[in-house]
Amino acid sequence: MADSFKPPIAGDSKDDQFAASDRRAAPRFHTVCFDVTVERSSGASLFRARNISDSGLMVHTHVALQIGEPVVINLSERLAIDGTVLWQNERCCGIRFEQPIDCRALLSKEAEQKRGDRRCSVRLTATRLATTYAENGIRPVRVVDVSHRGMGLAHDGGLARDMLLRLLLETGVEREARVRWSRGGQAGIILLQPLSCDELARVTGPDSKFAPMVPDAAMAA
Repeated sequence: MADSFKPPIAGDSKDDQFAASDRRAAPRFHTVCFDVTVERSSGASLFRARNISDSGLMVHTHVALQIGEPVVINLSERLAIDGTVLWQNERCCGIRFEQPIDCRALLSKEAEQKRGDRRCSVRLTATRLATTYAENGIRPVRVVDVSHRGMGLAHDGGLARDMLLRLLLETGVEREARVRWSRGGQAGIILLQPLSCDELARVTGPDSKFAPMVPDAAMAA
């Protein structure tokens, strides 16, 4: 199965790379906006999966991974699987699963969750101070977890559901957002513009860890 993860050849177009995948032993499913958490000995990082099969996946990376490095990939709330980095370049890397998965069933479940608006966001823990600017004034908050499209905040009770706000983090990252839910000094916000991988790294820092995924709709209930 090793040649299922040949690195892209310099100069090849994306179409050429995807065409080559048709010759691989395991079927390849191209994915869009599919976030996975990769745990390493140095911490966890949130990456965007570009394609996935029963035997492995390719992710866009913003940090260097080492060929042969063992990792743990959190694909969903209940599915974490051991893997090994098979190849990497400046933009992405290929990871082989130690045990095959049912890729089709996984993607079908993800699609069903999105249709039901019960998304389980893959998040990383964070400890960052930030400031919110909203209709009820300027307030300090603390970021407790983060994904490409949302954040969990600890606040003083001033954030209400559906409130629009501007969030400015101590690292300089700034976003417009909407409060999805707020309860007991905790809130979940949706970012109106997703974070890039570089911005996500600035929010989480080197000591980030995998955070258990919480269905946003359940928190809003």
